[in-house]
Amino acid sequence: MEDTTIEDVLKTVESLYANKDFDGALKILKENQNTLPQGVWNYNMGTIYGKTGELALARYHFLQAEASGFSEAELLKNKALVENSLTTSRYEEAVSVNDYLIKNALFASEGLLTTLAFICLLFSLGILSKTKKVKSALLLLIPVLVFACLNLWINSWPKKIVIETQTIKEGPSAIFNNQGELPLGVMLITTKKDGWLYIQYPSRFNGWIKDTGLKELK
Repeated sequence: MEDTTIEDVLKTVESLYANKDFDGALKILKENQNTLPQGVWNYNMGTIYGKTGELALARYHFLQAEASGFSEAELLKNKALVENSLTTSRYEEAVSVNDYLIKNALFASEGLLTTLAFICLLFSLGILSKTKKVKSALLLLIPVLVFACLNLWINSWPKKIVIETQTIKEGPSAIFNNQGELPLGVMLITTKKDGWLYIQYPSRFNGWIKDTGLKELK
């Protein structure tokens, strides 16, 4: 019954989309968020927001779909089109050591650290089964824990997408001077203080913003 419900919802959304009733399609999707697999739901949300010109929201949902394991070719194609339109690669280009460290850490957290931890675990089990050297096997468990903890730490960083233009302040208060604006669609990594967010990445936007007009990637 559940599969039939999912199929019916997707057929309805597809029909509304084909008739360019994007508001109707969004309404159906929002009503059925808990019915559809999250990757499928986010992909369809991103596709429709892309059609309506809300590119920052489209990117947010495409990234959410990708993070949930949805990896259809159309997702990658549509995400690339949206990101090219938003020119996010230019805004998120590394311009400092901190940027390079953060970008490489984010890349590693997409599977590299997990793979390294798994390889070390296999070596540890192999040593234990062949030589019975418990100390040597335990030593290899140290990098397993290091890689696993590092992966968890990086994944805990608060990553947000700018969906409304933000004014950047020199300090965490409205009394400070403005020092620029955040463009739509950019991904930020921030730290929080007294209701304000300090932008750690991208460093070209270092400064303070209010915790509004952002959607957190989970």
